[in-house]
Amino acid sequence: MTEPLLRRRLRTGGIAVVLGVLTLGIGALFLSVGTAGRGGHLPLLASLVMVGVPLLLVAALITLARVEVVAVQTTEGPGLEIRYAFGLLTQRFSAASILSATATMKSMVEMGGWGYRGSLRLFRYAALVTRSGAALELRLINGRRFVVTVDEPERFADVLAKP
Repeated sequence: MTEPLLRRRLRTGGIAVVLGVLTLGIGALFLSVGTAGRGGHLPLLASLVMVGVPLLLVAALITLARVEVVAVQTTEGPGLEIRYAFGLLTQRFSAASILSATATMKSMVEMGGWGYRGSLRLFRYAALVTRSGAALELRLINGRRFVVTVDEPERFADVLAKP
């Protein structure tokens, strides 16, 4: 059982608006292309792309519609959860996996741009970036690092601090 100690919602409004407009634009483009031409018949691959691309964009939009960073108290100590898509997807960092947590200032360029960047498994570094500025940086076991831009990262670092 986990008990929330500190919770902050990430500011993802800009990402959601961009994805929404992109989805509508691509959907309208595909609709106009699909109805033009000879009787409106398209090859199977084109039809799959016309349906698949907007569905992927809608899935990304739902995933990023609400993202929360939550410091939780577990039986082994304080940990961190990143909850995507209204809590349907959760990325967990247990107390045992966190070596240190620090508040830092990062630019989007330093973190590789907007969105989820990197891979903890492949590159040993990942970042969830919604803006430049204040961020929480976790140093994890096996030399891995995770960075998330969040308001009041100092409070998260204090909660996650090792005694």
